[in-house]
Amino acid sequence: MPESVEATGLHNRVEAYFRNLYRPGTQQFHAVVHAVENASTGVIAFSGPIYDADGGFPVTRLGIIDADGRMQVLSSGSANDADPKWSPDGKTLAFVSDRARGGGNFQLFLASASDLATQRPGPIIAGEVVESFAWSGDGQRILLQTAEAGADAAGSASTAQIGSRTTQRASWTPTVETGSHDGQWRRARVWTVATNALTDIGGADQNVWEADWCGDKEIAAIVSASPTEGGWYQTELGVAPASGGRFVSIARPPVQLAKVCASPDGQHIAVIEGRFHRTVALGSLTIYDSAGAVALRPVLGAEVSSLTWRDNDRLAFVGFQAPGTVAGTFHLSTRQARIAWRSSGTAGRKVPSGSPAGTAGFVLPTHAFDAYARIVRVDDEGRERVVADFTHEGAKQVLNVLDTAKAIRWRGRDGLEILGYLALPQHVERPPLVAFIHGGPSHLFRDSWTFDNPLAALLVSAGYAVLFPNPRGSSGRGLEFASRVIGEWGGEDSFDILAGIDHVVANYSVDAERLFVTGGSYGGYMTSWLVGQTQRFRAACAIAPLTDMRSQFFTSHHPEFLSIYTCGDPYESGGPFDERSPLRHAHKVTTPTLVIAGERDKTTPSSQAMQFHRALVLRGIASTLVLYPEEGHAAQRYEAQIDQGIRVLQWFEAHGGRRR
Repeated sequence: MPESVEATGLHNRVEAYFRNLYRPGTQQFHAVVHAVENASTGVIAFSGPIYDADGGFPVTRLGIIDADGRMQVLSSGSANDADPKWSPDGKTLAFVSDRARGGGNFQLFLASASDLATQRPGPIIAGEVVESFAWSGDGQRILLQTAEAGADAAGSASTAQIGSRTTQRASWTPTVETGSHDGQWRRARVWTVATNALTDIGGADQNVWEADWCGDKEIAAIVSASPTEGGWYQTELGVAPASGGRFVSIARPPVQLAKVCASPDGQHIAVIEGRFHRTVALGSLTIYDSAGAVALRPVLGAEVSSLTWRDNDRLAFVGFQAPGTVAGTFHLSTRQARIAWRSSGTAGRKVPSGSPAGTAGFVLPTHAFDAYARIVRVDDEGRERVVADFTHEGAKQVLNVLDTAKAIRWRGRDGLEILGYLALPQHVERPPLVAFIHGGPSHLFRDSWTFDNPLAALLVSAGYAVLFPNPRGSSGRGLEFASRVIGEWGGEDSFDILAGIDHVVANYSVDAERLFVTGGSYGGYMTSWLVGQTQRFRAACAIAPLTDMRSQFFTSHHPEFLSIYTCGDPYESGGPFDERSPLRHAHKVTTPTLVIAGERDKTTPSSQAMQFHRALVLRGIASTLVLYPEEGHAAQRYEAQIDQGIRVLQWFEAHGGRRR
């Protein structure tokens, strides 16, 4: 068959896969991000991404499910609407939207529960974007956490900036960097709904990453002295008067903080502590008292990622209990936790999430590798009811060629137990095996729809067996396990992955002679690292990789992260910045390597991909560099995802992979 015909056939198959996956132009939600129940009426508001008919980037829409199960899409057009939250009395729905402002410039909007189609704006804060908000207990005020438009997005986010600047610049205008923090700050404000008054909370030199009401008179927040993404790794827990004033530090643990959540009476402040990144916060629950003393570090048997106080005694949580997801309630008075829901699949997107419902129940956006997006309500007795099933004909076409994902275990070189998942293609004898490595390193794979990466299910649907390892350093198994990678990048974590490959080869019917490796971010680093340490892979694809730690330190937007996780110094010769950089070992690479990056990526700048590609080319090793001009840390545009999928499959096929 002529090559052009093969290429056309592959293009058509990949395009059909993404068309089935996303159903562009059909108003089809392909995931659910937030889902919350109105305690008074039982109506569920949710948000999730869809793709319009002309492709492009996904648009986030709002949906409503009434008490009878009827669903209505509230938003349309090009605007993004997200993060719905009901007022305490259930009479008002608040959400954020970039309507009439565009570019992700979110502001607060309100709608009456009796007339959700009529929506009105809250306060418009010039030059700032509302990132999150919280109703006061009496529903009379709303706490706003904002970012200056143009501030850097989280390190693991697909985009590079929050919102966009409105100033028009001539094409010749230079970009000027001075080292100042202008345009980078995040703030907290209290909006009084009746009077439209805004009250600033915190000092001018205090950056507010997250905030929540701490009773009626105070605000609890995660703050730092620096507004940069690196500053997020140097935060503290603070409390400030809701009437205005500086945050007073009450705790500064040596690890990362997230999901600050205070009890209604303000006596206790719950947070997640651990080794994680800003958008993939999964760690241990810690409860402080209002004076800052550690009141409790409960033993839940699970890492948590979502927290909500039901009342002053009961804290609802959703988290990961390897290898599945749990939701439950911790009782402060008895120091006991009750698990209401367990699933081998998951709820939420990057980490488990959900919201409390009823006295002890939950509303959960669930999914698994063999189950499309659903909204499930768990009642007070733990009974599960599917409120909405978003499975469509296109999703069924994808599901028809996928099997369930198996949770598997193996041992590292030192005997440490490692967990992961294996997805096998249907009706393929001895398929090639791809090791698919997650980002982070403080991240994890869960049994989730497409493993939260459409490229993963594409590989399985194309006839590849895919291993999803969670090596040491991954989230979900406690601080000690996550900390094993500190100062050890490219050490035992790399051998955990290789041991996982050996385990699959020994115990499953895969082709041991056709091994491939891919991954993004830290997975891109590990892919680049492994091809310099072993020649066992037929081909590799490194996506958004870190390949040279020294240049990464001086060009990324969070160099502090690299210092913490490597325990290295860019000015030290011969240390981890040298020895554990894939570029240092590029002369040993013989594996054909495809390298992919987004030109707007500030987390692992595209120069990292370019350096590694050119190092291989200079050595005569087959390599192709692909740079997407509109993408950040991960491909989001519909057309870019299709193009990326085609290129990865073509690359693997050209080097001994699966052919159809």
